[in-house]
Amino acid sequence: MSSISPSCQNLKDEYDACFNSWFTDHYLKGDTTTDMCTNLFKKYQACIKEAVKEHKITLWELENESIPKKT
Repeated sequence: MSSISPSCQNLKDEYDACFNSWFTDHYLKGDTTTDMCTNLFKKYQACIKEAVKEHKITLWELENESIPKKT
């Protein structure tokens, strides 16, 4: 899945790679204490928050786009 903002895509890719590595190399082996991706997550989160403000996106708009409507 792509980032909500193209300017955040590199940060998302870096975080995703870190998370996948942590999950397979640490979490699945029982090590749940490592926070090796926290700094990347915070940078990506800050970028996304800025993009949401910049594009004046409200949370309900995000929810409506990502949740399929029931028929």
